[in-house]
Amino acid sequence: MTESLWSSKRSFNLPEGTYLIILAAAIYGLTIVLTKGALEQIPPFTLLCIQTASSVLFFWTIVIFQGIQVPLRWATLKLSLAGLLEPGLSHIFGMFGLALTTASNATFISTTEPAMTMALSWWILREHFNLSFVGLGLLACVGVRFVVTPDGTAITSSSIWGDLLVCLSVLFASLYAITAARSVQRLHPVVLAAIQQSIALILFIMMLVGAFWLGFESFEFTPAMWGNLLIAIASGAFGYGLAFLLYLAAVRYLPASRLSLYLTLTPVFGAISAYFILGERLLVSQGFGGSLIILAVTGISCLPHSK
Repeated sequence: MTESLWSSKRSFNLPEGTYLIILAAAIYGLTIVLTKGALEQIPPFTLLCIQTASSVLFFWTIVIFQGIQVPLRWATLKLSLAGLLEPGLSHIFGMFGLALTTASNATFISTTEPAMTMALSWWILREHFNLSFVGLGLLACVGVRFVVTPDGTAITSSSIWGDLLVCLSVLFASLYAITAARSVQRLHPVVLAAIQQSIALILFIMMLVGAFWLGFESFEFTPAMWGNLLIAIASGAFGYGLAFLLYLAAVRYLPASRLSLYLTLTPVFGAISAYFILGERLLVSQGFGGSLIILAVTGISCLPHSK
């Protein structure tokens, strides 16, 4: 699959890894829609554990059948701890934040992830940006703003704690983005994803047990849930599994800041998927925002970069 992507990339003269991250964004967008549908019958923490367990099984199956060596050393364990950032703490804080604030607030705050990733890349990795890159990045953020909040709503009067938790979720996701660039150079991407998501799964299971014990969540399976359960398993394998693997493969070729800007395509694919799968309307403002994102991503692809 990746060989055909790379060969077609040469025809359009795009930077190495571009098709990988665009495909990952498309799968992420579809996964958001599938997750939204599954949440109608499956509680959040239970769904999170099912999806992560599915992706962990996906990765370890590849490791076993391809005979990929897993180095049993202290350095491997240290690399696995990044899974506590993403999907670990990022997903947990995002979920609690969404429970305390509005969906429009949460999605609006999430649009700051590219800017936050750029700031952290500049501060921690000492990555330098020219004015063209910064301008295109801001254009992409504006486009995301129109896609995720098409009615023009932004920060409203809701719980400030919920908004802060969503901000922390974005921060942890950005921190993972800049650490992944170094980690993927030291360990096979499939092994890296398998151990990091295994660590995150342990954290999610602990949180699920705590939620059941405190009465925050309960789950009783019925035959009517089979459809959503299969959707949860499939979205975990593809959304948390395949898409994450494509992301780690792209990390080898593109810096974290540029990757975060390509991922602004995720809500575009999500809106299109919601239109076809959930029957949601596509507004003119969303089309305008999507056009801005595509324009920004096209411009970013034309800029030179060093990895």
